[in-house]
Parts: sequence; structure tokens; C-alpha cells
Amino acid sequence: MSRLISVSEVRRSLYWAAGGPQGAGAGEPTEAVLGTLFHSVFAGITGQDERSNLVRPLERADARLEAWVAILIDHAYAWHVAPALLAHAGPLRDRTRAVLGFWTAVQSLCGWLSGVLWEQVQKGASISEAHAAVFFRNEQEVTRELTDPRWREPVTLYGRIDALLRQPATGVSCLVELKTGRAAPEADVCQAALYHLIHGDGVDAHVAVVAFQPEAHERLFTPAQLAEAEVRLKALVGRLAGVVETEPLHVVPRTPPEGRPSASDAHRRLGERLIEAFAEFGIGLRVEGEPMAGPTFVRFFMHAGHGVKPKAVQGVAQAVWTRIHTDQAPQVSVQQGRLAIDVQRPDRQTVAWADLRPRLPKREGGGSSRFPIGVAVDGSLRWADLGRPENSHFLVAGTAGSGKSEWLRAMIASLLAVNSPESLRLVLIDPKRTAFVSFEDAPALLRPVVYPSDEDVLAMFDTLVQEMEDRYRVLADHRVQDLGAYNDKMPAERKPRIVIVCDEFADLLMAGDRKRRQETETRMTRLGQKGRAAGIHLVLATQQPSRRIVTGPLDANLMARVALKVAREIESQMVIGGGSAATLLGRGDLLFRDIGEPVRLQSPYVTEEELGVLLRT
Repeated sequence: MSRLISVSEVRRSLYWAAGGPQGAGAGEPTEAVLGTLFHSVFAGITGQDERSNLVRPLERADARLEAWVAILIDHAYAWHVAPALLAHAGPLRDRTRAVLGFWTAVQSLCGWLSGVLWEQVQKGASISEAHAAVFFRNEQEVTRELTDPRWREPVTLYGRIDALLRQPATGVSCLVELKTGRAAPEADVCQAALYHLIHGDGVDAHVAVVAFQPEAHERLFTPAQLAEAEVRLKALVGRLAGVVETEPLHVVPRTPPEGRPSASDAHRRLGERLIEAFAEFGIGLRVEGEPMAGPTFVRFFMHAGHGVKPKAVQGVAQAVWTRIHTDQAPQVSVQQGRLAIDVQRPDRQTVAWADLRPRLPKREGGGSSRFPIGVAVDGSLRWADLGRPENSHFLVAGTAGSGKSEWLRAMIASLLAVNSPESLRLVLIDPKRTAFVSFEDAPALLRPVVYPSDEDVLAMFDTLVQEMEDRYRVLADHRVQDLGAYNDKMPAERKPRIVIVCDEFADLLMAGDRKRRQETETRMTRLGQKGRAAGIHLVLATQQPSRRIVTGPLDANLMARVALKVAREIESQMVIGGGSAATLLGRGDLLFRDIGEPVRLQSPYVTEEELGVLLRT
């Protein structure tokens, strides 16, 4: 039995360890959907399907490298790029610059592939022979069990390798990791070590990291060059999987469980039905330990039979749904390295904000930038800290009835409970005029609640941007890096954090013409890029988490994500990088992600009476 950890979770931790968006290298940032399409183009061109791969086009071309590149570009466009862009026309609307960058990267890819095969043909191989010899495995799903004497149990690392090639000059196999958009050279060795570590059975294999920015930049690593990085990566994997005593780096401080709810006989019978239902589809599972009964769902940690992968379990979850008779399909995920299946609790509980208030930090002179996101399945509180880079700005998404506005109200209430107006100021933007009525008389308001139909929102944002720039000058004068350090150094001249909360910013953006929308986005993006150090934070909520609303530059700076129930899987993918938010149960059932895999929580509910008492204290 071993813990499970995905390559994507390790990569995300490496990304944030390198500084997140601010640590990215040269090149334009890449839209997620275009990155996926780029990998699909590579797989199609180099794959085994003779109708769509590169063999026939190159056989028709003149025996010149330039002719090869030209015909392969035409072939890639006709067979792969054009159909893909047509299929994703909606998400890519208004993303002209990103699409052009993607197309330039595809052309660079065609030049790179042509050059690799040209070298072989010049040595006497035919095009088909060169293709078979070099591109012999694509999109390979791999798993590797890792052990360490200091770990409590083994860890199974699983993921996908873009391609396994055979180097023309030496015949040595080479793992290929393709990257598009920004690339930081100092992070390449970590990425290379990760894929060499997971491959396992090819200890002599080299690793090539090929970044298209959009021009091709290739770095080749030998096993000896990766040895030291692999040792550090293995330690990181152990921490992420929770098999060492050290707290995982990506976990923010949490309050210990108080009165963890115990599972009932009804919950155990639900687990038995779940196992029987999966068995009908050939998936052998058994419950590992006691089920955990959270406020909204029951979590069963499962041990899968030999050869059963998490994706296989996820693949039949919808079919199992019809056997267990719940409002939503069970959610399958990997939590702390173990396979977890969440099933709707038949006796759902409400999490009252008033019950959580005693667990909040004490209101002190300096206030606090921490607030609870929600209650985990074990009864613990999951916290966020606006002062931390990964929590400095939030994107909150959820459809009607998901509990989005209620989550915002609970967040504001938690911050008000632990801060005075000297340590916290709020800017509340309410396009629909219904979300923040209860806070109209809050002493911490920097200005009255903003109703965009009644005033010039651009002028308001200009004032905030100017405040941010003024604060940066003060930080520079006192030789400190951020607001926290300034307040510690100058307690008599403390400056409050400013938290800007917009309940439905899609309405805010769509209220004016194209020029006004761009001006609004520009100001919000500026605050997102520089606001953290100045103590100015964005919390933007929407029912429409699409690329049209959450544009690339803004998306890159909203690092913390709260996904309540959304209407479609593509919206869940946009918010948290996966489709599971579409099967949430509504009314505050949420997924939170900053670093690492998303964590499922239940939002507290704050009543009007509780808000009234809070605002009078």
C-alpha cells in the first residue's frame, strides 16, 4: 500500500517555489487551452496514424530542409491546428495575440521536428525509418513507486511523459518535456529531474526540455546532471504526500480539528454500496480505515486493486452515480497521497460562522490578514493569509445557488472580526446592488459601497492605483519589501490593508464599451501585479469564469482560487485546472486551490443577525 502523488502537483509546487508568475522566464504567458492544443499537435504529427503524421507530407516534399519545414507547416495547419481552433473558438474569442503566439510556436515545432529527421535521412535512413527510430513513444502514462527509509510508507508518483525519443547521434533514449510560453532556465533542471525520476526504469535516459517561446529553445540533461536535483525532488514528493513528519511546504497553518464528526452506521453502509457499484464496472476497491463524515459529504479513503489507476476510478464515477442515488456523482481525487472518494452526505449539516468565530485570531492592534476559507472533512479550518504571495488575490467562481455571495460575506465578516479600521479598509463593489447591502454602515469601509451604475468606477480604480504607487514610494524610503515589514518597523505610522471585493465583476466589465472594459482590466491587472507588497488585495467573483472575462494577465495574478459549484466542466478547468467543481453540491460546497491539489471545504454561513452584532462591536 502506498500514497499517491501526481506529477502536476509537484510541478505546481515547483512553480510557486520559483516565484509564481513573477518568477517566470522570458516569453509570453500561455493560455491553458492553447498549451493543451500544442501538445495535441505534437502528438498528432509524430504519432503512428499515417493519415495525420509527418511521414507522407515529407515524402512528397523536395529533398531540401526548407521544403520539409514548409510542407510540414501546411500539413500541421490543415490536419491539426485549424480543426482544433475551430473546436475551441468560444474560449479563444478575443485572444488573438495568444492564438498568434500559439501558431508561431507550432511553426517553430515543425522546424524543430524537420531538423531532427533531416539529420537521419542524410545518414541514409528513409523518412519512415527515421520516424520509427526517433519518435517511438508519445503521451506515455507512467507510474513509479518511491521509497525512503525516513518515510512512513511508499509513495506512488504518477503522470504523463510528453514523448520518449531515441537520440539520432547516440541512440540513447531521451525523455522530452515540451513547454510553451514563458520558461525560466533555472526551473528547467527541476522539471527535467522530475521526469527522469518518474521514468525510473531508464536510468541512462537523458531528458530534453524544449521550450517554444514561441521560438524553440532546447536544453539536454544527462542523469549525472540531474542526480542532485532528484534527491531534493524526492524529499519534496515525500512532504507533499504527507509521509514524513515535516509539514508540507504548500499547506498554510490550520486550526486543529475540534470535535471531528464520527462516521455512523449509515455512512459505513454507504461505503459498502459504493464498493459494490464500482465492482459492477470491474473496479476493485476496499475502504482503508474509517470513513470521514464532513458537514457536506462523506470521504472514503480507498485502496485500489493491483493495476487500478485513479483515472480509471474517475472514469466510471458517473456510471456509479446511478447506483448510489445521490444528487451529484461521487468525486474521485487524490488527497494526501491516498485515493479518496467523496459521496454526498444524506444528513447534510450547516457550518455556522458564529460557531467558528471563537477560533478566529484575537483582535489586536496590528490586526490580522488571515481568514478561514472553510471547514475540511476532518473538522479543521483551512486558512488563507492575504500577506502570502499565493493568497494575495482571489478568483471566486460559482453559479446561482452555489453560495458564492455567502462565501464573500463570510470572508468579509471574518476579516472585520479580527481587524479595526486602523488595520483594514474595505472597498466593496456591487454591480447587482444586492450582495453588500449589509455592510453599507461598516466602519472599515474606505469609501461607500460602490454601485457602478451610480458612479465612475475608473476614477475609483485610479485612486487605488495612486495609493498603491504612493505606498511603494514609502516602502522604498524605509528600505522594506512589503506592508507587513513597514508596519513592524513603523508601528506609529501603520497603514491598513485595503481589500477590494467585487461580487460580479463580469457585470462590471460588460457595463461599458470595449475601450472602457480594457481600461478597467488594465487598472485591475496593475493592482494584481503590484498590490500585494503594498497591502492592496483583489477578491473578484463571477458566475462566468471564462477566458473572455478572466483574461490572461489578470488570470495570472489571481493566484488563490475558490470554485463553488459551476455549470460546466470547462469553467471548472478555467478556475482550478480540473472538472470536479461541476459536481459540487452547492450551498457553500467548494474547492480551494493555491499551491498543490484542490482541497474540498464547506464554507461557513453568516446570518444577518450575526452581521448586525459584528458591525456594532
